[in-house]
Amino acid sequence: MFALKFICTWVLLVASCSAVWWSFKTEKLITVSWLAFLLPAVFQLAAAFRIGPGKAKSLIVFGCINLVFTALVGVAVWYLVQLANAYKRGK
Repeated sequence: MFALKFICTWVLLVASCSAVWWSFKTEKLITVSWLAFLLPAVFQLAAAFRIGPGKAKSLIVFGCINLVFTALVGVAVWYLVQLANAYKRGK
């Protein structure tokens, strides 16, 4: 159980941050980079529901953290797309 919680929390958070960082650094898949946080959040909350809320508090916490990061990255992506569109119209 400890290994599952560790993999579902810290490993997924580091993997998600790395995926978003790579996406912005290489300028590839930026528009879908928010999925790097949404998919683990869904996985964590589904696992917490299956295990039981009393036993999987860390999964619920990390699922909520990933949902917040999903919103933040989504806003950043939206802003960058709007900025790029304004730049294209200005040329």
